[in-house]
Amino acid sequence: MNTASAARVRLDSLTGLRFYAALIVVLFHASKYLEPAAPAAAVFGLGYTGVSFFFILSGFVLAWSYKPGLPRKQFYWRRFARIWPLHALTTVLAAVAAVFVTGAALNWSALPAVLTLTQSWFPAGDIRYGFNGVSWSLSCEMFFYLLFPLIYPRLRVVRPGHAIVWIAVTMVAVAASCVLIFPTSQLGYLLYTLPAFRLGEFMMGICLAVLVKSGWTPKFASQHAFATTAVMYALIMAATNIVLHDPERMPYVVADLWMLPGFVAIIAAMACRDMRASGGHLANPYVVQLGLWSFALYLVHEILILAVAPLINALPPAAGIALGLGTVVVAVAASGALYEGFERPIEDRIRTWVGRGSSGPARGRRALVDSSGPLV
Repeated sequence: MNTASAARVRLDSLTGLRFYAALIVVLFHASKYLEPAAPAAAVFGLGYTGVSFFFILSGFVLAWSYKPGLPRKQFYWRRFARIWPLHALTTVLAAVAAVFVTGAALNWSALPAVLTLTQSWFPAGDIRYGFNGVSWSLSCEMFFYLLFPLIYPRLRVVRPGHAIVWIAVTMVAVAASCVLIFPTSQLGYLLYTLPAFRLGEFMMGICLAVLVKSGWTPKFASQHAFATTAVMYALIMAATNIVLHDPERMPYVVADLWMLPGFVAIIAAMACRDMRASGGHLANPYVVQLGLWSFALYLVHEILILAVAPLINALPPAAGIALGLGTVVVAVAASGALYEGFERPIEDRIRTWVGRGSSGPARGRRALVDSSGPLV
């Protein structure tokens, strides 16, 4: 299959996989904020590593579907239409929840940075995580989108397999240097939310897409990629529980970097499976639909969890767990309503405002194009 043909392949399995990756993030936050669910942190306490997965996936799918002749203005407008409207809406919802439900303090001076998606460049935590805290990753994504038309042509001409290795080695070296130079209090900013550091994962995704589109196929099956990644996660989770006794004590960057090889393997294996049209559970239309809701699920779930946390934390454990699971179900339902009633129609409408042919893809192709949407 040549490069042009590969670019037309629907990445349904990767879209379906987004739902499960998002669900892990939801369960991570549930175990963090809901006291009855705290024991689940022994399993989901490193669920934030899903950030790395989605940054790699974002670079992969953008490179997979990008048309070099697309005017840069249209590319940027499409990316804006993809993430900003729902981000703005959930920022408002987070503010309303804080003022009228949770009583959480809001740093209103952070609002300009949040709305311009520049918050992750600020060291102050109440700016980086201002309003809807999970939206810090969208700040990284906007930085990636800004650079993509500039770096993609250059990454297309390198040896992508070697580039992936060198990017990973560079990230490890930068992380080690920061640990030695900077105080621990600054590492969360420098090595977790700072867009410049997370750019490496996005570039790995681009290189992986170039590699797969060139005809390379992994010598392992998708089930082997999943099994290996699960073992890697289990090992670092066990080390965290046994040695550190608390997932919060594990430096985020260590867990992120540890999981990178597994995430790259899964994306490569599932993309190649989609190229063979092998189907499977992740390509099931219902699972793909849940995957399309995953961006909304990510942006709305923490708002809901924080809103019900005071009630759930006051309940007996069994009742609290039941209500916590109900909250997860409500979050999924809410994400579907947001996607169908706001995210999709608003995105399609905004895309039509710039240039002939800039309208969004037909709904049937959305699984291919929109997999680049950020999640964490």
